[in-house]
Amino acid sequence: MTGKSHDNVILFPKTIDYYQFELTRMLENERYGEAISLLRFLLTCRSQDERVEEEWNALLQWLQTMFPDETFADFGAGSDPEDELSERDMLREKLILREREDGSYAAKLMESLKDASSLEKQLLALDQLALMEHPELNGQLIDWIKSGEQHPLIQYKTLQTLKLRGVQGLIELHRNGESVLVEIEDTPADFDQFPSIINEIIERIQQVSETNHPALAYFAQETWNEFLAFIYGTYQYRQMLRMDRDAIDAWAAALHLVLLERVFDSGDKEEILELYGITSELLFQWEQAYRIMQQFASSTFSGGFQR
Repeated sequence: MTGKSHDNVILFPKTIDYYQFELTRMLENERYGEAISLLRFLLTCRSQDERVEEEWNALLQWLQTMFPDETFADFGAGSDPEDELSERDMLREKLILREREDGSYAAKLMESLKDASSLEKQLLALDQLALMEHPELNGQLIDWIKSGEQHPLIQYKTLQTLKLRGVQGLIELHRNGESVLVEIEDTPADFDQFPSIINEIIERIQQVSETNHPALAYFAQETWNEFLAFIYGTYQYRQMLRMDRDAIDAWAAALHLVLLERVFDSGDKEEILELYGITSELLFQWEQAYRIMQQFASSTFSGGFQR
């Protein structure tokens, strides 16, 4: 986030609801630097709700007072891989001690993972399970992920967890109504490790949105990450890997329009097609991408942005 004004960005009620959810999630997970950066961005935009602006300003002042070290934090900026490794090592040592004190701690984490009522608790459980040395966890995680169709983000995170634990081999999963086969070791450890043609889609969205829809640029990346988790390993994902470069614009335009429709209650199809240069030759690919994005939005936005 930059400090420049975004007076031309108007925050509509549904957009405000989305940002409120994001702020809550950041605070629950103690991501105070990200919350400060997001609040700074929001307070440079225009909103018709003065009460919300007052709440955001008060929250920003409180965070800056309580967490001065996070005041200049930015998303991913200035992070030191050695520091991250050190934090990971410290967490691993903490978990080893915790398990020595409580022999059932790994079992409790598995129970948290199986509790589908809280996506955040499931993600936090997986973060810890990835670092634990309990000998039976690999088999338990595999049995669980194969037992039914869980939330796509949790399925994907479980694959990442198994990869981090050194598990290899082919696994069959139920995803989005189909059975898919994936190699655990091929699972991208992070979203920037997806094939370049996949990452170019989000780069294209950000390039266009920063100029034409600045408010959309902030959360396009996170939404794209959720979409990759949703689609990974499926027939549609394999089709994306085989697409030609012209199709990048079709996918980018599809996600851009869905975000405008779902979050801003706006969006002009013809305008978006023109922005991305979608010609008649690309229209069929755009319609396919748009249909898949709508399926993703129907299952994910209602359970994520709106909860």
